[in-house]
Amino acid sequence: MAEPKNQTRLPHLPTEVIREILGWLPVKSLCRFRCVSNTWLSLISEPNFVNSHFNKALEHQHVFHQRRRVVIRDSRLCRLHTLNLDECLLNHTNVDNLGDDVVVVPTQLKRRRFTKFVLYANGLLLLKSYFVFYLLNPATKEHKIVPNPPQMYMSSHWLYGFGFDVSTLDYKVVRGEFFQFDVGFSVYSLKTGSWRVISNRYPYESLQPGMQGRVLNGSIHWLVCRNCSNVPSMVLLCFGLADEEVQEIPLPPEFLVDFNIEDDEFYFLDIFQECLCVGKTVDFKFWVMKEYGVAKSWSKISISLPCSEGILSGFVKNNHHLLLDLPQHRLVMYNFVDGSSRNLSVGSSYKVDFVGCYLESLVSPNRYHMTDGEH
Repeated sequence: MAEPKNQTRLPHLPTEVIREILGWLPVKSLCRFRCVSNTWLSLISEPNFVNSHFNKALEHQHVFHQRRRVVIRDSRLCRLHTLNLDECLLNHTNVDNLGDDVVVVPTQLKRRRFTKFVLYANGLLLLKSYFVFYLLNPATKEHKIVPNPPQMYMSSHWLYGFGFDVSTLDYKVVRGEFFQFDVGFSVYSLKTGSWRVISNRYPYESLQPGMQGRVLNGSIHWLVCRNCSNVPSMVLLCFGLADEEVQEIPLPPEFLVDFNIEDDEFYFLDIFQECLCVGKTVDFKFWVMKEYGVAKSWSKISISLPCSEGILSGFVKNNHHLLLDLPQHRLVMYNFVDGSSRNLSVGSSYKVDFVGCYLESLVSPNRYHMTDGEH
């Protein structure tokens, strides 16, 4: 049948033009557009497109803010929720004028109970539910169960870290298992889908159970105790994602003055403005290493909120940092310049005990091993 004369044909666009247009769109839209045709499905799933789509957020600030998400955990139900905080704050160009309480509405991520163990790298989250670890893309809802690591020793203390190795374009889960006098590491590769045991062991003891690694400068970091002397000392341990070698980074002497492994105190390690930072829980100060690996660059910062593990979310807007006030189970936008703060309300039914930040991406935890890497 002949087409009506008034019907307008859609112009035929070159593939490269379509690729460029789609590269600016949010993940949710692209997930729907996979159904348009087999050609679009293939294009959107293509590793090079996944890579360029993610890099758009790193190269353009407005795209970064569109795709940035905050993840929180409600300790009452042990459920994870996400929220688009940039959108919530869109009408507040001056965060100082937010008022006493700004209401943000989170969205439940998955109907599954999760612990506070949440690590993130390039759009993927590493989560723990009971004794099972998951790799989850919260934007596409794809997930993968991480196989159990090799049991090297019947230990009750572990270290975990998760990061992206730019040298091999691979996501890696790193597990440290403490033996009687030392620690051994094993590495899970998303590309191969398997664990590999590192042959060397290192003379360190667990500082406190359940410490989660922080990634910076291509390495995962933890606070541990060195047991090479009669008096154990706290050190900052660094595991390189590329060379898989272990090194120490010097801690600030003032931070170590009162350290005693027998004391019933807890310490935290985090990232502040792309710098390593360390502190003692319930204290009102922490130390920041302004130049990576340089001992003399440690600087003390005071804060009017009590410090805790996970206090820093990584979300910063207009010089205000999204913090977790753990004793009060509340979210706070904090200004480190003048010490002012504004509360963010997620509703009386939520009891927040974790907050983090990630970028939405198209990376698939299930199909990553079929490619040469997507980043």
